[in-house]
Amino acid sequence: MFEQVVKRLLQGEFICAISDTAGFAYLQESGQAAQVDAFLTRLDYRLSCTQNQLAFYAAYRTLDSNARSDIRKVFSQFRIELQPVVEWLDMMMSCLNQDSALSPGDTLSFSLLLQAIEQNQALADRLQRFATFKDFSSNEDSVKARLEKLLGTLAKWGYLTLANKDTLVYQVTGKLDYFYQALQFIQEHEQIPTEQGEGEPTQESLL
Repeated sequence: MFEQVVKRLLQGEFICAISDTAGFAYLQESGQAAQVDAFLTRLDYRLSCTQNQLAFYAAYRTLDSNARSDIRKVFSQFRIELQPVVEWLDMMMSCLNQDSALSPGDTLSFSLLLQAIEQNQALADRLQRFATFKDFSSNEDSVKARLEKLLGTLAKWGYLTLANKDTLVYQVTGKLDYFYQALQFIQEHEQIPTEQGEGEPTQESLL
């Protein structure tokens, strides 16, 4: 388990109770977490946890030039994900007819979402607009194909995992907790000058 967990962390993955139940339980044990952190320290990383302790990830201990270069790539991807993920969260509130945003552990039924969207033209139009975002365009022009692409891309990005392949039930992962954490930081520091480049204050605080 130690080797498996460390490899996932070094690959930039988030380990939570949804994406890796066994790995998350392993890291919740203080002794095991300390061993993983000690090993990561030798590589100039540290074991970090999201603000609500719903997911573990590896962060840099020191921000040298190589680390900053890698972190810029991470935040470049985050900027790509930011708008579509926010739009997806808002759309899911409408689809599920609820006032609160999704949380790690929540489930999404493909069939129920498809039904809700097909019965509501406004939702269908919102789904179609996802094609304007990078990685969300589909070769098939149907609500079903667009929804498959939407959920598939979010799963690829690590925000969802396919909990049941037969019934196509997805589950929200702990990475969403990190997204909320990063989004809150950006909102609180929206006046940060762009000259500091690539969101470095955000990188240092979050990573």
